[in-house]
Amino acid sequence: MTKRVLLMLVGGVAALGGLATFLVLQGLDAADKWSSVLSLFFTVAGFALALVGLFSRGSQQSADHAVTGGSLHQVRNVTGDVVITAGSGGGTAAPPTATPAEGQGGGTQSAHGARTAGDLHQIDGVGGSVRVEPPAPPTP
Repeated sequence: MTKRVLLMLVGGVAALGGLATFLVLQGLDAADKWSSVLSLFFTVAGFALALVGLFSRGSQQSADHAVTGGSLHQVRNVTGDVVITAGSGGGTAAPPTATPAEGQGGGTQSAHGARTAGDLHQIDGVGGSVRVEPPAPPTP
């Protein structure tokens, strides 16, 4: 557990403990009124955060901390066709045969801490088709 998470956890427990103590000291009737007012503010704050999350989505693709039993592909904003030749688990792939679309892109793709048993491909956009081909059989 990181120091930041631990501090947030301790702060949250302390805030809840302080609120519970305050409500106990107020008595049952006053605590009921306080909890009604506080629930209104928490509801409004939660709704506002939900709206911010809904409308502030950037053009990001994230596979952070993903764990896959095969390959991982991220594709965005390409005008041509994309062909991915899967490697044999060694993390090699043929470069995509595509050209970036004019005026598109600008977002981020991330795969921090991702673990895959196969290849990881991040392609910025697609306006054509994407084809992932199996690895070629070894030549004798």
